[in-house]
Amino acid sequence: MVLTPDQPAVVLTGATGFIGSAVLAELLSQRRRTLVLLRPESNCRRIAPLSGYEGISYTHLGDAKLATQLRDFQPAVLIHCAWRGVAGNERDAAYQIAENLPFTLDSVKLAAACGCRQWIGLGSQAEYGNLNRVIAETAPTLPTTVYGKAKLAAGVAALALAEASGLHGAWVRVFSTYGPGDYPQWFIPYVIRELLQGKRPQLTRCDQIWDYLYVQDAARAIITLADGWTDGIFNLGSGMARPLRQVVEIIRRELDMPPEPEFGALPYRPDQVMHLQADISKLQQASRWFPLVSLEQGLRVTVDFYRQEITEARQVNANAMV
Repeated sequence: MVLTPDQPAVVLTGATGFIGSAVLAELLSQRRRTLVLLRPESNCRRIAPLSGYEGISYTHLGDAKLATQLRDFQPAVLIHCAWRGVAGNERDAAYQIAENLPFTLDSVKLAAACGCRQWIGLGSQAEYGNLNRVIAETAPTLPTTVYGKAKLAAGVAALALAEASGLHGAWVRVFSTYGPGDYPQWFIPYVIRELLQGKRPQLTRCDQIWDYLYVQDAARAIITLADGWTDGIFNLGSGMARPLRQVVEIIRRELDMPPEPEFGALPYRPDQVMHLQADISKLQQASRWFPLVSLEQGLRVTVDFYRQEITEARQVNANAMV
């Protein structure tokens, strides 16, 4: 791979996560000089097929030796994707605040110490809570989970620290992303995997209207913001929303119409968000980014990924029984 020296070098945390690995893949596809910070215990399965980046193992972002190592790389941008506890059953854990907030602030300090000009962190639509409408960045922030409250606090504090440190700082509130390699418990992977295994997924009535963005499009948006020396809070979604039942039907068509899921088998949560949709006009004005992958195209690729994954798992099991 021939790297492009005239583009800003990037430091990336959280590269082994779902969005982080997509950001890394996109950086590499653009031939960007990229340095990935990895914990010793990091599970690198998502980035194992990728090459062309440099990696540094670390235990604490505040380590002075780490800043020295990064200065030799001469980075211009630090993209902070790392966050502990994104699964639904972890969203009210105390470490959402106790660990993730100082970790985020340490990433800002590291960006300043190693000579970066831009810091970008990933927030969440959970910062808004249950508004049930199209959401702009000016909407009230009323998070209902510790996760949402931690993201909100981290974003406010990180942007203030970036400004005080002379950095451009951007906080990207991510709405719902999907694609190959997503966490298996999330809605789209769950539906696909259940149907591929001949099961009938147990679902709510799926009347929710949801904004889904293909993960590669999300990665492009984050990188585009990094190149623009941007400041402030930005919503990241597709800007479009569809009923979840329609999403399920697209998946079923890709699978040649397997048996219908059990709609209504699960009740809605007491705090169920029924309409989740991002107003992305601020992001588009700042970056001129727009999604390239339609929901139908993205779901087709995602279905193919899980079909291949399940086929390979069955082959491994068959070979083990021989």
